[in-house]
Amino acid sequence: MRDGPSRRWILGRVLRSGLLRPRALFALAAAMRASGTSLVALTRFGGAQAGAMLVGEDERVALRDLADQADRLAVVLQQEHGIQRGQPVGILGANSVALVRCLLAASRLGARTILLNPHLPADRIGPLLDRHAVAFVLAPGGATDVPLPGGCTVCDPTDLLRMPLRVGIRLRRRGSGEIVVLTGGTTGLPKAANRAASPPGVTRLFLHLIAALPLEQSCSVHVAVPLFHGFGLSALLIAMTLGRTIHLRQRFDAAEAAALIVSEGIDTIVVVPTMLQRLLNVTAGELPLRCVVTGGAPLASTLANATRDRFGEILFNLYGTSEAGLSALATPRDLASVPDTIGRPVWGAEIAVRGADGAPIASGEVGELHVRNRASIAPRDWIATGDRASRDRGGRMFLHGRVDDMIVSGGENVAPSDVELVLLTHPDVADAVAVGVADAEYGQRLLAFVVPCADRVLDADDLLAWLTPRVARHQRPRRLVIRAALPLTAIGKVDRRALVREGS
Repeated sequence: MRDGPSRRWILGRVLRSGLLRPRALFALAAAMRASGTSLVALTRFGGAQAGAMLVGEDERVALRDLADQADRLAVVLQQEHGIQRGQPVGILGANSVALVRCLLAASRLGARTILLNPHLPADRIGPLLDRHAVAFVLAPGGATDVPLPGGCTVCDPTDLLRMPLRVGIRLRRRGSGEIVVLTGGTTGLPKAANRAASPPGVTRLFLHLIAALPLEQSCSVHVAVPLFHGFGLSALLIAMTLGRTIHLRQRFDAAEAAALIVSEGIDTIVVVPTMLQRLLNVTAGELPLRCVVTGGAPLASTLANATRDRFGEILFNLYGTSEAGLSALATPRDLASVPDTIGRPVWGAEIAVRGADGAPIASGEVGELHVRNRASIAPRDWIATGDRASRDRGGRMFLHGRVDDMIVSGGENVAPSDVELVLLTHPDVADAVAVGVADAEYGQRLLAFVVPCADRVLDADDLLAWLTPRVARHQRPRRLVIRAALPLTAIGKVDRRALVREGS
């Protein structure tokens, strides 16, 4: 199924953004002459906009100055460590100006940049570096004490920037290199999704987003999602292209985020659903927001409704994967009508729901979601996402959990998401997750974890009695566990594997 806005409509949005004005095109040409087809050129282009800045907890820098600093860092990396085009370079750190500076410098040299999750256990970072042949790591934020394989050099970029430059060393206008985003990996090693770190590569992403979001109206953006995740990285690059003021924080704290939004006049936030829920929990009044963009994890209908009630119709829900790229988007109008939808395909994407035999299935039936996308790692191929999905007759898509979350209980296929959706209809339930655990009699049974709403008390036996007539017998959880909160991964998704370990 292919849907979305026409090319003419997209062109109109791009024209309104001002990026095709002669002055903007001249600025892009000048930036690419100076910095080649690297992300530094993109930063120089965005930096031509008045007031374009990157703001961290302890640093505030104009984008045009950030580009100069990245060039300097690239020179030092070349002269002191011999970093060359195509060489793997790891970057290990949380969201910060320093991390972005490292990313730009590596792109300026045409390196192959591997973004590392700083929250991974130390004993799993080493095997990742070995897999990607990384012998040099930049650790913004001082994470230089992480034990790494022998022969791997770790440097704090702050120290590198203090080094004097040798006379006569100049940077060539190199190619862009690539960025490697690591996906999954809660257990085992994460998979890699490679992206071109260049203005042309970002242009494809930009056209997808400008067709879907009112980004031309945005002035100040808080990217709360970690930059080592594809969702956060995409948001950063688009905001830089548009020359916006971008705010980053090393960790997400809802109360601090709310204060930041008010004090800095932030009008757009990029969050995962868990962050959005926590923001709602700590804010009683309105925030000066024009656009809330969520993605990276399923959006509960209760959260979509609560966000609309609090802020109005400003919520956009994105669906994508690191491999397939941004594929679908639900607009405020979609979410007002059907709050649990992920929307329709974006421009440049095709979506199909297929059965076990690989053939497309009818509207209303649940199968695996497949995507063919011009912005994917394989633009001509259909990519199986591993997500269970369905679509309605209007073309809107709906998620039904992961294919690998399905369990077989007493010979019956059971989707945990079906039980989760029923639990979320209880007025005192704020969040619910069901996972499969081993069972001597049935092979596998569901175990459900439930978080009560604020100021509400839930009894597990009473809730199980409420649930029993609302689900089929093979869907009934073996047990319900009431928790104050659910464990989360570094990006803010529910850590299902941790719950499985707890239940086992």
